[in-house]
Amino acid sequence: MIGGLEAGGSRYAPAMLAHVGAFLVRLAVSALVLMLAVGWVSPRNPANTFGRAALVSFLLSLAWYVTLARFAWFLVLPWLLYVLVWLLVVTFSYQVGVLRALLIALALSFLSYLVQLLFSLRPL
Repeated sequence: MIGGLEAGGSRYAPAMLAHVGAFLVRLAVSALVLMLAVGWVSPRNPANTFGRAALVSFLLSLAWYVTLARFAWFLVLPWLLYVLVWLLVVTFSYQVGVLRALLIALALSFLSYLVQLLFSLRPL
């Protein structure tokens, strides 16, 4: 049938659900690692919640594509724009200064590396 519909429904639904599930798992892991990094650098920060970390992780992943840092990795300007967006989002979301935001970036890099080693993940 035209459009990919079969008798039992769409043949694309299981594949789509698998991608949505993988996105949600990755978002949850990113939010947990971000919470750990913020808690490490700024203990007892009242803004360090899972909901905020999930929203910040989603905004930063969106900025990763919007600034073209993922696709134009060989250019300097997209990276500088992404770093500026990252610092602004983290600074205003967690009410920390720029120096603490940079420390959060270092802690986040280290913790992300540990998660990658722990789960034997390869970077995207």
